[in-house]
Amino acid sequence: MSNAALTISGLTELREALKKLPPELVRDAAVLVDAEANEAARQITAGYPTGPTGNLKAHVVVEIATDAVSARARVKSTAKHAHIFEYGTAARRWANGKSTGRMPVGGVFVPIVIARRRVLVAALIELVERAGLKVTAA
Repeated sequence: MSNAALTISGLTELREALKKLPPELVRDAAVLVDAEANEAARQITAGYPTGPTGNLKAHVVVEIATDAVSARARVKSTAKHAHIFEYGTAARRWANGKSTGRMPVGGVFVPIVIARRRVLVAALIELVERAGLKVTAA
């Protein structure tokens, strides 16, 4: 066991410290990143309504990128109306007076991504602590 210490004062510092890890830890971190991204996508897909076309559910994608020093994942909803569903709209009126009403906030994507990111950060901290580093929050 090493007596090295790693002080993290934010997510940026954690990312920078993770870039300096040995290759085997990077591989272990990549497994965690992949798992959490896919879990986020699964939960988002389950949380989206099916709707008449199923486009919201069908267009949740995970992009994974790894190299020798990092592992990254991006969960996206590529459905054209994903932003409207997530954030809602105000009531709208057309020039001819017709009202399209308001779209309520769906609030599925963002809360799930925030929660899964918290789980991932905790798992990454545990990973580097098992490797002998002491992680403390400043």
